[in-house]
Amino acid sequence: MPHCHTIITQQGIRIDIWRIDETLEQLLYLWGDAQLPSNYKVVTATKRQREIVATALLMRHRFAQDLELRHAPNGAPIIDVGNISISHTATHVAIATHPSRQVGIDIETLGCRATRVATRFLSPHELEALPLDDTEFETGHSRRGVAIHLAWSIKEAVYKVHPHAVEFREDIILSPIVTLPTGSVEAYLPAINATSEAHYTLYDGCTLAWVVV
Repeated sequence: MPHCHTIITQQGIRIDIWRIDETLEQLLYLWGDAQLPSNYKVVTATKRQREIVATALLMRHRFAQDLELRHAPNGAPIIDVGNISISHTATHVAIATHPSRQVGIDIETLGCRATRVATRFLSPHELEALPLDDTEFETGHSRRGVAIHLAWSIKEAVYKVHPHAVEFREDIILSPIVTLPTGSVEAYLPAINATSEAHYTLYDGCTLAWVVV
């Protein structure tokens, strides 16, 4: 039985998350005889094929029909009914939808990579504002490490609605810095002198962040 979860946010975003426990063969069985998404045919890696089929199944769950998923020149997903954002990890796929406003979502498995490269996407001020506590918060992860991962997810979600903000360290400034385990921050984009409110939480061993503009 697919492990799906739905969140309706105060901003009117619907978030649907699928934990991908199934093999590719099991996902294809769930898909049935309908035509597979066009991008499935051009990839050969099993991991990517699982992501594609799981995404299509989650969209079917969300909309109760099979929708064509297209992409803008910058890679952003497009559907004919409202707006959508999509994010994957090795174990999860998440989609955020809104009937009229642009949405961005990011889901990331807690790990070590974001901590190792934190100086590349967080400014010195942001790094100083993060928790200094290295005591364990999630299994195998310190409070500071989890906060860094959340900051990465937030900036990824903001980037999806502001694709000009390619240099996370300079182009997206978070204030106040994240607190654990859930909350919201203001993301300031100096290039356009605009601010977006981003929300975040921990979910099933992952960081999850979303934004709507």
